[in-house]
Amino acid sequence: MADIVSQPWFWPAVIVSVGLPLLLIGLTEMHNAMARRGSRAAPIVLMVRNYLVPVAGVLVLISQPGAWEGEGTWPKVVTTIFGLLVILVVINAINHLVFHRAEKGSWRDRFPTIFSDLIRFVFILVGIALLFWWVWGADVAGIFAALGVTSIVVGLALQNAVGSVVSGLFLIFEAPFQLGDWIETGDVRGQIIEVNWRAIHLDVGNGTVVMPTSELAGGSFTNLSRSPEPYAAQRAFSFATDDPPARVRALLVDVARDIPLVSADRDPSVATLDGAQFQVSIPLQSPGDKDVVLDAFSTRLWYAARRADLHLNGDVTDEWNTPGRLQDALHQIAPILSLRPEDAEALAVSARLERFCQGEVILRPGMIPTATRYILAGRVMLGIPTDAGLVQVTELGRDDAVGLTALTRTQTISRAIALTELEVLTIPVHLLDDVVRAHPVLAREIVRENDNRVRLARSALAAVGEHLAPGRNVFG
Repeated sequence: MADIVSQPWFWPAVIVSVGLPLLLIGLTEMHNAMARRGSRAAPIVLMVRNYLVPVAGVLVLISQPGAWEGEGTWPKVVTTIFGLLVILVVINAINHLVFHRAEKGSWRDRFPTIFSDLIRFVFILVGIALLFWWVWGADVAGIFAALGVTSIVVGLALQNAVGSVVSGLFLIFEAPFQLGDWIETGDVRGQIIEVNWRAIHLDVGNGTVVMPTSELAGGSFTNLSRSPEPYAAQRAFSFATDDPPARVRALLVDVARDIPLVSADRDPSVATLDGAQFQVSIPLQSPGDKDVVLDAFSTRLWYAARRADLHLNGDVTDEWNTPGRLQDALHQIAPILSLRPEDAEALAVSARLERFCQGEVILRPGMIPTATRYILAGRVMLGIPTDAGLVQVTELGRDDAVGLTALTRTQTISRAIALTELEVLTIPVHLLDDVVRAHPVLAREIVRENDNRVRLARSALAAVGEHLAPGRNVFG
């Protein structure tokens, strides 16, 4: 037994036959645990288990004295394979520790991938050259000299192309933007969806613009997403010179506030320009919403200006709002108000026709209506805002009323939004008071309709796990 233990091959054989399986089992468990956590180091452990450790075991066995006659070629081959695997494992481990585990926003996180790839490539070449020099006795000095001369020649031939690429890489390394940011340069405004060493891809809404990074590096651009204040969409509008500026400014702000996609962190603002012009500034949730918001604002402003008797673009004509159409509307709602047609015509002194565009808010929670609007054409959605969003209660149509709480002078709990272009007949509350005094049945009908809407509200809220607070029984 002592003779066997003293043999030079005994302990290497024990290490390989016993230590190798244990090491493989340990590496397998480590890889499985890292894979379950989603660690990016798991492939490195897998490479060590599947390749490096088995080759190391073979190298231990064939490197023993007497295993090969003379110098032997196979030990050198196995040593070369082992050296290559060591180089790959070490370089991947360093790359993981330095770059993959970098903190968000640190210089390692911003380091361009192309730079790290080039550094790895250089280290692999140097490692292979040193490995062949050490194992095979190769003369690597000539190889390095040839590589140096070749790199100089290629660099001179491609200096313009390489210069633009390098300038773009330095721009990426500086990281003045990141994926998802909105930038504006010249006539191009878009969202960054991809960044690589050669170009930046911008989603401009109707396609993708591929812009070389060197073009951005050599010029100027604006990062719309890096402003401390929300990005604001701006547009100028003109009104008639007789329109009071204070009323115009208030109208512009009110219309802007009700548009979806507007930032809640800052209120819209208006600046008065020369020649009865006003520039509105609308803060947005995202710079990409600019075109959508301005389109919705311009559309709604046309309707709101007509309702406020202001003259957008100096237009003083309104061929829709005519006395004849008003009389037809009064005849339409006369039965609802329990009025005879001739009595309804007397309301024309104070009643008025109004139009709303799709999406406009007619009634909002907490508002005390000063008039009741009867729908002549179009549809309205009544809903209640909750923490989970707007819960739809019912849909109103022709001859239905919006603003039932006007008579009671109480706040409503509902939000009314036009689902289509809407035509309404607006009757001020003082006019409704006179009608109710003359026809008490109208008051009972209004109360009955309000109670019906409250029941619908309770059912709609219960369907989504919400409930109507006690005492909140006044609906629009």
